[in-house]
Amino acid sequence: MRRENQPNNSSTNVVSEGESSRAVAYDPDEDPAFQKALRQYLSDQGIDRPFNPDTIAQSKSQTFGLQNPCTNRRGAVLDDCLAERVCTTDGGGEGVYMNVVVRQGEGPSTPWGEPMCVAAAEAEGDEEIVELPTFTLQDFRTLAVAPAASAVQPAPDTLKGMHTNAYAEAQAQQFATELGGFPVQVRAVPVQYAWDYGDGSALGPTELSGVPLEKGAWDVQTDTSHVYTETGDYAVTLTTWFYGEYSVAGGPWLPVAGLNDVASAPVPISVWRSTVRNYADDCLQNPQGTGC
Repeated sequence: MRRENQPNNSSTNVVSEGESSRAVAYDPDEDPAFQKALRQYLSDQGIDRPFNPDTIAQSKSQTFGLQNPCTNRRGAVLDDCLAERVCTTDGGGEGVYMNVVVRQGEGPSTPWGEPMCVAAAEAEGDEEIVELPTFTLQDFRTLAVAPAASAVQPAPDTLKGMHTNAYAEAQAQQFATELGGFPVQVRAVPVQYAWDYGDGSALGPTELSGVPLEKGAWDVQTDTSHVYTETGDYAVTLTTWFYGEYSVAGGPWLPVAGLNDVASAPVPISVWRSTVRNYADDCLQNPQGTGC
């Protein structure tokens, strides 16, 4: 070996603090139960676009809102209408059931799903539609989405010309927040990964998260491995893209228009070269021999 220190040949998984060590590989045909359940839920509700970035744009022209069924009623008629729809909000206050409606572009509003209990004060306006706030990509990025754990094998040292494995471990996450006075539930699901190996080479974005090598394995080519051609000290950086779904005040689950990219802590790695001497094999006769 040629550097000041001898390399450590053991395989070390570098895992960010607070992250789980369970590997999560994104495969559309073998999704985790969380994603399958969410897909089924959206499909049952008539929203057939789960986890497909190509169809996120469709949601921008689709507006969900709350429609007051007692609009344009006055006096005793209004009182009777409201009395028939009295409910108790999650906060324990007096509420009114309002219809959830959906509008495509500038088209008419149509009923969607079950009525929603809304604070009575919010149901007294003259407007026909009370728009629900839209949870944007900017809102999504304000959440503390945990980055994927980034691992490199072998680490912290590897060899020039050898396959160095990299993989990510990420999990689906759920958050409770508030937007425009409404409670919002948000789901974040990892769907894409990209590596910068620190030497000018990169991989991704890709749906492949990589997998750890078996114990004792090394110099194994994988979908996410890399071969360094020069010695030196590098930093392997990982970026994970999360797909978002949000529900406002218990309403329908809708896609966030865009993916949230979250960077993991860099993994430092030193690349060494090996010097071979005094081997008995004749490389002309046995090119695969030790030292050839």
